[in-house]
Amino acid sequence: MNQNYCLVRKNKIYTEIYDELLDYELSMNNSDHNDKIKIYLEKKILNEKYIEISEIFTEQDDILSDLIIKITSQTSNPNLQGNTVMVYADDDSMYELFHMEDLTKSRVLLDDDLNEFGSISNTHLLPIYWDYGIFKSVYSDGKIRGDTISKEDMVKILIQNYYHTGVLIHLDGKLQQIEFTGENPFKVIGNNFVQSNPTEIVGFSLLPFIENSSDETINQKASTILGREIKGRVFISLLCPTTNKKYWNIFSSSINNLLEISKDQEKVKKIYEELDRDDKHINPFYLLKKYFN
Repeated sequence: MNQNYCLVRKNKIYTEIYDELLDYELSMNNSDHNDKIKIYLEKKILNEKYIEISEIFTEQDDILSDLIIKITSQTSNPNLQGNTVMVYADDDSMYELFHMEDLTKSRVLLDDDLNEFGSISNTHLLPIYWDYGIFKSVYSDGKIRGDTISKEDMVKILIQNYYHTGVLIHLDGKLQQIEFTGENPFKVIGNNFVQSNPTEIVGFSLLPFIENSSDETINQKASTILGREIKGRVFISLLCPTTNKKYWNIFSSSINNLLEISKDQEKVKKIYEELDRDDKHINPFYLLKKYFN
């Protein structure tokens, strides 16, 4: 094992970002500002002193012990217990957050102890207090293995909290990746689309937006993925697994993989068997890659 972690000291990063974007006269509601805002977010992460990359460890016990010591050194609470929650996953990697929490609720938690980066980034939107660590893993030969994390990974996590990618499926089968920000994509796909019910397929919680059109042409790819007859264009977005509280990115590559694996019902069955084990850290991207190859 060669793995490290990113230690994120408690911070008010989202309050800072809001204030600083106002100062720079930049708005996430203005698509013309997207590139400038992403450059700003990248510089912010790379320059922040409260985001620290650890040394590389070869033993799992050593890396976890080192992180726990770093976290608990910042608080005198003796009732802390470790907990892990998913942050983000995509076609290639996944990120998990390890933090300490007081399950006894014996002390009043103060706003000054809140870690904004961790609270907004995790899939459950749990309030994260004090310092925490983020671990990165990748998928290899059907297994998940620890990997080294960098500040560039933290940039990716921060940006995807604001900007999300979905896939527009055209009637001719063409797939078009579209980026949007906020809680709905209507500003970029237009108001002709209507949000449909979330559809779960092999662990992916897909949120489709179906075009309200007089065109009666059946969208074959969208129909295959969603498991029902769909007419017109469809924009597919992705909600994080288990909680559906956050948007994640989904790209054309995953749409194509979903189309392919739907042809092999034996593989689909195996994925659902794993999902039935009710692992709170289910990562649909890993399962898809595990059984697709």
